[in-house]
Amino acid sequence: MSEPIGFVHRFRDLLRAAGVRCAITSGMACVHYGLQQTTKDTDWLIDPDHLDRLRGVLESLEKQFPPWIVRYRTVFGAPLDPRWMANGWTSHIEIREDALGFDHHLDFFARPPRVVRWEADEDGFVSRDVVARMKRTDRDRDWPIVDGLGWQIADSEDGLEVALQHVQDSGRLRALWGRSPASLRGAVMALRPLLGRIDAEADDLRLEGWVRLERLVWQCLNRERHGRYQTTWKDFYRRWRKEPDWVWPTAEPFAMQHRRLVAAASRCDLAVAPVPPTDAGDLRERAIAAAATIAFVSTDVVRLVAPAAEVMLP
Repeated sequence: MSEPIGFVHRFRDLLRAAGVRCAITSGMACVHYGLQQTTKDTDWLIDPDHLDRLRGVLESLEKQFPPWIVRYRTVFGAPLDPRWMANGWTSHIEIREDALGFDHHLDFFARPPRVVRWEADEDGFVSRDVVARMKRTDRDRDWPIVDGLGWQIADSEDGLEVALQHVQDSGRLRALWGRSPASLRGAVMALRPLLGRIDAEADDLRLEGWVRLERLVWQCLNRERHGRYQTTWKDFYRRWRKEPDWVWPTAEPFAMQHRRLVAAASRCDLAVAPVPPTDAGDLRERAIAAAATIAFVSTDVVRLVAPAAEVMLP
């Protein structure tokens, strides 16, 4: 992992020198926080107002000697343009520092899922809280990381309120709840209704069942949300491929690749916002219904632990 980590640090320094507001998140952040040992890709948060600066950095890399290879990946998500990126799209880039070097895969977020605000620390990494929110996916392997980050937060100064939103282990969660003052409980329970079940359930196994049901709601919601973007992109790609002069990927300089993608996305109707804010309630209802079906319980039971739409899709 030394070479990928070294590249991340070099790229971070290039972005900072260009005045790009950015932060490292997801897998590499989990390595930084000691919860993973390896990761292939690097996920970056980018201020949507700084995407032009980011593209400037990428274009400058091709002018170095020896020149770096910079290109959009075959499945590129959306172009690095604020019209798409500010509406929840990701963009997928590949960078090679020399012709025989390692292929670095970089995923860029300008409006990360389930995140309202973010900042980078002095090393360029986003907070544990933000990583935990981004890890609330439909992949089972992400949830132990959510729990681990929550437990690390619990050990930090003034971290109890945030930790209560993330910890997944029922025993640990009950212990944290027991430490929480009454003045804190109402506010955090509004964000995580599951916490209201702790005092009602003396049995840790039953509490674990509620935690798993809550997790299932998040997983179903992420599947619904991601499915919107996936279907939108596939439909766009089919339309684009039907054009008589279609070719992708190309070996053009990055600036030309970008212009090609922006033109295609505009011409072939890559929807700017597959999940508009007005659809948040509908996606939450779909997730609740799906979780009820999977868990063999009623939707009324699921609603006891389902967070509000503005929490799940801020």
